[in-house]
Amino acid sequence: MTPFLKRTGAPIALAALAAAWAVPAEAADKLSVGIEGYMTQYFGYADNDDNGGTTDYTGFDVKSDAEIGFVGDTTLDNGLQFGLEVVLNGNTDSGEQLKDSYSWAEAEFGRFELGKRDNAAAQMHYSAPDVGLGINDADIDDWIDNPTGGDSDSAFKSTFLFLGEDKGTKLTYYTPRFMDLQVGVSYIPEFERDSNAQPAGDLYHDGFAVGVNYVRDFGEETSLALAAGFLTASAPDNSSADEAEGYSFGFEISHAGFTVGGSYASTDGNAAQGTDTATSLDGHGFDIGVSYAFDPVTVSLSYYSGEFEDQVAVAGESENDTVMLSANYEIGPGVSLLGTLFHSEFKDETGTENEGTAALVGMTLEF
Repeated sequence: MTPFLKRTGAPIALAALAAAWAVPAEAADKLSVGIEGYMTQYFGYADNDDNGGTTDYTGFDVKSDAEIGFVGDTTLDNGLQFGLEVVLNGNTDSGEQLKDSYSWAEAEFGRFELGKRDNAAAQMHYSAPDVGLGINDADIDDWIDNPTGGDSDSAFKSTFLFLGEDKGTKLTYYTPRFMDLQVGVSYIPEFERDSNAQPAGDLYHDGFAVGVNYVRDFGEETSLALAAGFLTASAPDNSSADEAEGYSFGFEISHAGFTVGGSYASTDGNAAQGTDTATSLDGHGFDIGVSYAFDPVTVSLSYYSGEFEDQVAVAGESENDTVMLSANYEIGPGVSLLGTLFHSEFKDETGTENEGTAALVGMTLEF
């Protein structure tokens, strides 16, 4: 699959873009930049079991999730569109404050994105619906302590394919949607490192991600979405690490206010972008869920189960099982209230376990 895409898809699209650029054109207006984003503030209570540690994680807390984005675009008189997006994370670790930073070009030939953004397989993925905190690639262990080494790099917590590449810069091309089908391809020179330093081959590198989805409406009340993704990358030079590889499937069906969705992913590789050969990302996970919208309220029920090898020298697998009930009430344009009740069970392959229940409410402001 990858050699074919390298020989055909990208060169054809690049040729189309070059041909369009060869025609002199002017924009009706100079590119202008606006601000958009959101802020969610949570207040909740979490009850964690004592797993033998000395820290008590049970109690009330206030947590935050915020993003602010600078976006802009312009359209030339030949129909070419150009734009940019820079998204900053609030309330996050110092190394994670810049979420997205990319430019794009779009026309009849499709869309190119260049810079830091999630790969095509992740962007085109579908999974179980949740209208609250989120169950897939979410912050459940902000509330319930996770004693394992598992995170969203593997299928332990996410069916979105990352394998540690999410901070890496990349070139992505999306075809036009034809017969309800669209394909996206990302080339990732180097995983994780988003500086301008030349790649040194010490991390996963020369990665490719492919995403495909089919989205169709059947009348005004029924829709269907199907998705598949694949991600691979070469191992670090002079390393015993496995090559990174993962695949995913997802679906979503909506009818008369009901939405049913689910997904599955399998991941292989080593942690820390291939530099931690003692930790394996080999594993799989799935989610399933349903939501029902009766304006202005939507409720959802979802379940996630994931496991991965974790420490190579230890037999067994680390596990995650989470069930979540959420509700969302849109009280006005850009203003909504939410509530989530969930229970998580984490089990480390060494036998260390923790399970807990959290109940939280929140308010989201979008601008």
